Amino acid sequence: MRAIRFTATALAMSAMLDGCTTRVADLTVASSKNVNMNSGQFSEGRRVSGSDSIPVIIIPLGQPNIKEAIDRAIEKDQCAVGLSNVVIDQEFFAFLFGMVQFTAEGNLIIDNGKPGCGGYVQTRSAPPQAYAQPTYAPSKEQQIQQLQQRNLPYDQYQQEYRRIMGN
Repeated sequence: MRAIRFTATALAMSAMLDGCTTRVADLTVASSKNVNMNSGQFSEGRRVSGSDSIPVIIIPLGQPNIKEAIDRAIEKDQCAVGLSNVVIDQEFFAFLFGMVQFTAEGNLIIDNGKPGCGGYVQTRSAPPQAYAQPTYAPSKEQQIQQLQQRNLPYDQYQQEYRRIMGN
């Protein structure tokens, strides 16, 4: 009788100590970041995973967050804006002590259009295109025509004419 009780207790304990992993979602694309959909400079990166977990001490001490798990996976690359072919799992293990965890795994979506990510890099000191001064120089003929329209005294006209002609 004692052996049966010991075996039943051992089976119950091992069942309680066992963890359980459940697939929560399969997603084509997932992102919790702002994405410029008009970028047109996306590429697929390496496969990464991120997780968010909370401890269990008799009872769970909070709730893990799927968004946080996705964020941690995306933040593995500074140029990433999302994940593709995403699998989200929930893992639960507890007997007095344990954990609850969400894991997000997927391929990084890299936006090469972001500054510093292989595309066009715009520095903060550069003026916006709308306010940029034209960088073309007028031809000598155009400069002489402008000079003639200024109605300068002869000496000043000669001086400007020599400067334009490079004499």
